[in-house]
Amino acid sequence: MRILKDDKYNSILRAAREEFIGKGFKEASMRSIARRAGVGLSNIYNYFRNKDDIYRAILEPIKNELFAFIARQHTEETVDFNRLAAFGHKEEIIDQYIDFVCKHREELRLLLYRSEGSSMEGFRDTFADYLTRVSHNYMELEKKQYPATRDISPFFLHVMCSWMVSVLGEIVTHDLSREKIREFFREYFRFEFAGWRELTGT
Repeated sequence: MRILKDDKYNSILRAAREEFIGKGFKEASMRSIARRAGVGLSNIYNYFRNKDDIYRAILEPIKNELFAFIARQHTEETVDFNRLAAFGHKEEIIDQYIDFVCKHREELRLLLYRSEGSSMEGFRDTFADYLTRVSHNYMELEKKQYPATRDISPFFLHVMCSWMVSVLGEIVTHDLSREKIREFFREYFRFEFAGWRELTGT
C-alpha cells in the first residue's frame, strides 16, 4: 500500500512540475495537475494541503541544495585570495556549479521569475540576503588570515550579491551550452578578481 502511495505522490509531483514550468505558479491549476497525474482532484489533498504545498515540495530541495553548495565554498578551509569569485575558480567547483545549473535550470527559472502568488515569491531577495550574509562572514574569515585586508562597505557587498542573483537569472534564461557557461565564468572571474584585488588591497 505504501508503494502505491509513493507512486501516486511522485506522479503528482511530476505532473505539477510540468504544470508549473508551463504556466508559472499563479496560472497553474490544481485541476490540471490532477488531470496530468491521472488522479482525482480530491485525491491530491490526501498528499498536499494546497498548490503552494506542492510548489514547495518541488522547489525547496533545489533551494536548499543551492544554499548548501554556496555555504561549502565559504568556510575557513576555503579562505584563499587566489580564489577568483564567490563560487571559487577551481575547475571541479565550476563543474559542480554548471552541473547544478544545467540539471535544475527550469526550477531555477521558476524560483527567480515565476513564483508570484506563492510563499516563495520573494526568492530573489531571500537569495541575495543569504549571499550577503555568507559573503560577510567569509570576509571576516579572510580578515583573520589576512589582517591587512581593507573593509568593503556592507551596501557594496549587498549590491554585488544582488548582481550574482541577476547573473544566475541570465544564465538560466538564456539557452547556453555548458561550454558557453564556462566561457562566461572565465571572463567573469578575470573581471571580478581584478576588482576585488583593488578594493581589498591584497
